[in-house]
Amino acid sequence: MTSRDRRRISPLAVAASLLTAFLVAFASPAHAAGEWQDGSSQSDTILDCATRLPATGVTANTGWWSPTGQVPKVGEPFLLHGYIGLVGLPCSSGVAVLPELLFDETAFGYPDEPVKWGINEIDDPTPTFSTDPVQLTRGPNGGIAIASVNGRAITLERGQIFEFQVPVVAKRALKGTATPAPSCPERTAGTRPCAVASSGDHLQVAFKVNGHGGNKTYVTPYVPLFAAATGGTGGGVVAKVASTTSASYQVAARKKGRATITVRAGKTPTGQVVVRDLARRGRIVARATLTAGHRGVVRVVVAKLGKGKHRLVAQYAGSSTVKPSASAAKSIRLR
Repeated sequence: MTSRDRRRISPLAVAASLLTAFLVAFASPAHAAGEWQDGSSQSDTILDCATRLPATGVTANTGWWSPTGQVPKVGEPFLLHGYIGLVGLPCSSGVAVLPELLFDETAFGYPDEPVKWGINEIDDPTPTFSTDPVQLTRGPNGGIAIASVNGRAITLERGQIFEFQVPVVAKRALKGTATPAPSCPERTAGTRPCAVASSGDHLQVAFKVNGHGGNKTYVTPYVPLFAAATGGTGGGVVAKVASTTSASYQVAARKKGRATITVRAGKTPTGQVVVRDLARRGRIVARATLTAGHRGVVRVVVAKLGKGKHRLVAQYAGSSTVKPSASAAKSIRLR
């Protein structure tokens, strides 16, 4: 990024970057000194172009990462990020995405760190990134919008994922879940994000989406943000325990099947589980929500699979207390 670019971005008080590695485990990966702390995910619904049945269109999430592996202290750099992937099969060629970051900008400074960005295939094991500038402008909700260099929305084709990182420094202590969460009905319905003034120490990423026939104008995940006062402990973050996921399948060509998904962890696992067919560009063929009453085991109906090779993987999205995980991929050939 040139000094001229930095001067242009400075009035917006932000730096943006992009990174990729998602959806095989339905969450961002661990880094050397710590792990991504992800927040709530959100999706929209489309009509699958092949089946004409309701299906997930885009799925998005947001989170933060501290290079120390601990809650950052005031004055220590850390990263905000958000990501979105087009996982469904719309009848359009893709989806237009305009991300907008919404948070209390007075609480942050912005270190002089390089910008990265990239658009990659969801299951790409070696994603690539760029340091070319992105255009940062005020979004329609008063936040900071990330657009392509020509000012247009970012276009994703099916099976692609877009992810960004924003290096920041907290200027005051951030208390995360001890402050009001962005729980307004507009965010849930997908008509707009919640107001920053009523969202406490949370980051919302309002992904404005269109062109793919989804039932929402905005897909807006959010995450609580934490920063400790100098010398403080930064309490409020719950340590997540590891999980393991396994699955067994009973499937036949052109018939609905069944899968049994088992998630094991040191705490009761709750949250979303899906089954994807990696041989069909990650198509979701089953989904369910784990509750405490399932005790880690849920049985789901698998959509009809065509003849030929399939690679099925069960993915657990994790929760506020349990880390995400995925089963080993199961290769099946149906005749």
